[in-house]
Amino acid sequence: MKTVVEVVARAGPGGRTVLPVVRASGQLAVRRTGPSTVHLVATAFGPLGGDDVEVSLVVEDGAVLTVRSVAAAIALPARGEPLPSVQRIHASVAGALDVGLEPTVVAARAHHVAVLTAELADGAVLTATEQVLLGRTGEQPGRWTGTTRIERASRPLLHTTVGLGPGAAAWLPPVAPRAYATTVHLGDGESGVGTGEDAVRLPLPGGWVTTAWGAELHRVVAAVESLTDPGARVTA
Repeated sequence: MKTVVEVVARAGPGGRTVLPVVRASGQLAVRRTGPSTVHLVATAFGPLGGDDVEVSLVVEDGAVLTVRSVAAAIALPARGEPLPSVQRIHASVAGALDVGLEPTVVAARAHHVAVLTAELADGAVLTATEQVLLGRTGEQPGRWTGTTRIERASRPLLHTTVGLGPGAAAWLPPVAPRAYATTVHLGDGESGVGTGEDAVRLPLPGGWVTTAWGAELHRVVAAVESLTDPGARVTA
């Protein structure tokens, strides 16, 4: 199934943000839940192998947009040919965008591909968080491939791909984490290197990226959050 979500945020009178475009089709609905917040709502179970989701986010100069989801997504395998499910988020940001969806759980035999592409103007602010768990309770892990590409004023800032689960090149037991989380933040000045247990924060021009991995998602998320605190240990 093909799913398309489109949201445009524009600066309105009095410093407010208006949303002239809020629409979706396919497996997702989108609802405005606050002055500058929208939530994605699943209208069908999944995604299933072969499903394709495209999310387009445009945040114009002076506007603010926060994107959330109401529940975790469970990626399931296709019944026939083993096709991956795909989610592509493309963001064009001149204002401030915060994307933090609920975790993606990749069931056994499923392969989910997540792509975030962001084009930032000078002065734009972006925060994007990804949380992944491979396998439900008592089952084998699925496979997840995540790619992030971020540019500011056509200058590359971050381009990375992470592959986890059976078949991924870097996923070799006993080093085979089932939980992974990452947050990238750009626009408020650089942060130094920070380290935690199976977690690291690395500086980027105008921001930072933090990643953590382990056996349990709640511990991984806590490790990422600890490195965003002002009191986190900075080593450089």
